[in-house]
Amino acid sequence: MQPLDLIVGLAGHPALELLNSRATPSPGAEPIELIGNGADYLQWLARTELIDHDDLVVLEDLFHADQLDAAAADARTLREKLRPLLLAWTGEKPVPFPADVIDELNALLSQDRRYTQLNPDNDDTMMLHERRHWEQPTQLLVPSAQAWAHLLVDADPTLIRQCPGCTIIFYDRTKAHRRRWCSMALCGNRAKVRRHRTSAG
Repeated sequence: MQPLDLIVGLAGHPALELLNSRATPSPGAEPIELIGNGADYLQWLARTELIDHDDLVVLEDLFHADQLDAAAADARTLREKLRPLLLAWTGEKPVPFPADVIDELNALLSQDRRYTQLNPDNDDTMMLHERRHWEQPTQLLVPSAQAWAHLLVDADPTLIRQCPGCTIIFYDRTKAHRRRWCSMALCGNRAKVRRHRTSAG
């Protein structure tokens, strides 16, 4: 299984996918970097559904590799800035996000150039589709900034957790809000095996 397939989707919220784009899914392992360059960043944006396939095709043709690499570097910088702030915001004594970071997110949001189009669906039913007019590579951070804006406005910080077995952060959407692991296939099963060995030993 590819690292992108292993990690993407565990977060339960698109904003948290950015934090998990660098993750250590098992103790002692080397961190996995999902947005190491511009091409990786575009694939990650598409896989996390922050952009759609049409956007992906446009962006691959519109920007040069060095522009995409610079956008990926900016995304990594933003990620590492947001990680400790999120952990402080979701801690026992929540710390609000600093005004300068809110200003930075707002500056990114102001670059969005969205518009709506009518498109016929397969059965000729008319559908509204939101599109983006991409002009600058810095706009590639807009989808993540929008996800973070929604997280800060709509999310319950008490439901944001870090898996105790790895570095993956997730939003607990279970009905009972008792999700503990990033996934049973990764950390949950490892914990079961450890418990079994301890009880058998």
